[in-house]
Amino acid sequence: MLKVKVTVPAACIGLGPGLDALGLALSLHNTLEFGVRADSQFAISISGEGSYPASLRHPAMHAAITLFQLSESAPAGLNVTITNRIPQNCGLGDLAALTIGGLVGANNLLAAPLKREALIELACSLTKQPASVVTALLGGLAITSGMGHELIYRRIDVTALKVVIIVPELPAYEDPAIDLPPITLADMSFNIGRAALVVEALRKSDFDLLGRALRDRLLESQLPKVIPGYAAVIAAAREAGAIGVTLCGNGPALMAFTQVNHKRVEDSMQQAFSDAKIRARVWTVNVDTQGVAINVTQ
Repeated sequence: MLKVKVTVPAACIGLGPGLDALGLALSLHNTLEFGVRADSQFAISISGEGSYPASLRHPAMHAAITLFQLSESAPAGLNVTITNRIPQNCGLGDLAALTIGGLVGANNLLAAPLKREALIELACSLTKQPASVVTALLGGLAITSGMGHELIYRRIDVTALKVVIIVPELPAYEDPAIDLPPITLADMSFNIGRAALVVEALRKSDFDLLGRALRDRLLESQLPKVIPGYAAVIAAAREAGAIGVTLCGNGPALMAFTQVNHKRVEDSMQQAFSDAKIRARVWTVNVDTQGVAINVTQ
């Protein structure tokens, strides 16, 4: 019987001044396995992170069913096994990863009638998260602009790089973009220029430039209001050797760039959150340069 295994990386969207335009794929993956059954039964098994239902309402299954309907074809029976390693609802693109996994898995069960561009368009339509979709599908550093017919994207090669990801447990966390103060033209110009410099820094592994370019004038001032201990966490990361820290997506996950002392940065950030009475989980992960990985067997 036909089996398809799809592995999808996490995506940190924003990268300082990049907001929704810049994304970095990370080696923290969700894995989805689809197996055609001889009967007409459906079974889904879920383990790991998240609380999505083990039913047809799961984002991966909703995506797969959408593709089956568009293709007017589907297997009679299906086994689906989902292993989630991307934390849910913290800015690391878990919804996009599951949606992509469902679409790519279903597409390969049908001998891939949809090409990559069509899959990206469909995933963006389902999630309304174009930057996360493009970044996870393509891997590496992605630049994304627009939605629908206005969507433009490019993938940028980056060299081997490890980053520290920390996810604080904040049940009452609010998106820092909800209550922004008035934005000036000077602030917008500042972010546009710095975002371009972040791309150049990552493209050329210029960590001095990266540390200077990560500054953001639009969301950064809001973060101490929604993340307790934020200033102390950033200070601890820098003291431990990090060259810069950025919010992942809408947060509350944070990503620290550092060339050395990754464990020291992990421990320092975690301790700073602990001092603020906040529990936090932390990982050091590679940048994922491959994007979606697919394995099809008979």
